[in-house]
Amino acid sequence: MGRHIAKMRVVAVLFLWLSFPGLLVAQDSVNPACKDDTRVVGACFTVHGRLSNWNGAPTRRIWVIGTRRILGVRDDTDLPKILEDKLGDFDDIVTADFGVCPLTKKQAGHMRIVCVASVSNIKMSKRH
Repeated sequence: MGRHIAKMRVVAVLFLWLSFPGLLVAQDSVNPACKDDTRVVGACFTVHGRLSNWNGAPTRRIWVIGTRRILGVRDDTDLPKILEDKLGDFDDIVTADFGVCPLTKKQAGHMRIVCVASVSNIKMSKRH
């Protein structure tokens, strides 16, 4: 009887995953605290970029692909859990679509500071 129940649980989880593939990991790809941060100074927006660790402050930075813009991820803010799990050392690069909220106003020639509210279409690579 116990093996039958275990098989039924596996089938139920598999059914849910096949029916709603984003359901089981969707919570790991969002960071609700970012949008609710009282320091947000403007509308949140989405960029396609590369997130990696850099020397200096802020440590985490997103290069917006196709531009010369760098967004700095404020050091005292959390990333969505799925990014925390993937971004380990200075050799890790995460290419993705990032939903970010600005913590500073846009100013020519200056790095804009943001927090990361969501992430999707993740691809991992290493620096060469």
